[in-house]
Amino acid sequence: MSKVTSRPIVHVAILACLFSGLPTCAASQDAIWGGALVARIDSLAEATLRDGPVAGLTIGVKRGADLLLVKGYGDADIENSVPMTAETVYRIGSLTKQFTAAAVMQLVEAGLIGLDDSMTQYLPNYPTQGHEVSIRHLLTHTSGIKSYTSLGDVFWLKAGLLDLTHTEMLELFQDEPFDFAPGEAYRYNNSGYYLLGMIIEEVSGETYHDYLDAHLFGPMGLSRSSYCHEAQIIRGRAEGYEQGAGWLLNDGSISMNTPGAAGALCSTVPDLLSWTAALRSGRVVSSASYQAMTTSGLLNDGSATGYGLALGLAPLGEHARVAHTGGINGFSTVMAHYPGSDLDIVVLSNTSSQAPGQVEGHIARWALGLALDN
Repeated sequence: MSKVTSRPIVHVAILACLFSGLPTCAASQDAIWGGALVARIDSLAEATLRDGPVAGLTIGVKRGADLLLVKGYGDADIENSVPMTAETVYRIGSLTKQFTAAAVMQLVEAGLIGLDDSMTQYLPNYPTQGHEVSIRHLLTHTSGIKSYTSLGDVFWLKAGLLDLTHTEMLELFQDEPFDFAPGEAYRYNNSGYYLLGMIIEEVSGETYHDYLDAHLFGPMGLSRSSYCHEAQIIRGRAEGYEQGAGWLLNDGSISMNTPGAAGALCSTVPDLLSWTAALRSGRVVSSASYQAMTTSGLLNDGSATGYGLALGLAPLGEHARVAHTGGINGFSTVMAHYPGSDLDIVVLSNTSSQAPGQVEGHIARWALGLALDN
């Protein structure tokens, strides 16, 4: 058990790489909704808990104004026999990034940031090593800056456990060679979103968590969403777990200063369902800004990345899909929107695993009338 904080899974604690979509379906079938779909979801959740093993899940499914399901399964805290509920609070990992991107777009709309501005306009002391890195590069994972979650044991022994300041965090990765010239390639990058959090603070004059409280969580009524400080008492917060060889272990420790604007938020399924609806309604950012968030980035050669501004755009079969996953010590998450049917699916788990993506894929196929893969 003492290996929990040092085994390799910690290396990817925050690395929530974009869920690229499940394989294309072989055939179509009748779409399922209502009680029949709820029954299938219940059976799927129970099988996931048993076979994972997975400690717990909360699942939300909504189509338009029709809320089909928000339900918890399994345990929020195994040691104290606390059941999972619809309102359980989870670390959401890289789902945080879309909140960060929305905050940036609010500042763009206010005329305080330009997407094609150089990052050094706001962080003048950052060593870009002769490269011109724009805000857009940071948002679209095309900056070439080394992602701190790829730096190995030396990084995690410092940043994983210590409450580092911004200056101390930057010292760990800012002098690493660029992976590529800005705009030359796409590579998922947590450093870029950490830097965006710093830029939000510099431009707004507020801390990242205060900005989100004042401009996103409060106005949108997201009362169970917050920066997920470890020391803070958060009612209904789940404990996190990792998978051993057929059993569960307590998750490894991590300072929440480390993920920052790349992955440090807590939320619930109801809040995330409200958030995604608000984001595309024009209540958070303008319709033009949301369109920018859901338009694929382009590399210097004109090729599309399949990723917008903190939102992935890989389709499921013939169905357009706007989605993202998240992962942080002891937690894994996914939320997906299918514009053609106005379908939203959110799956949060307090176990580091691939289960949320698999569960979401099954539910989407049933609801959209797509056959499951063999």
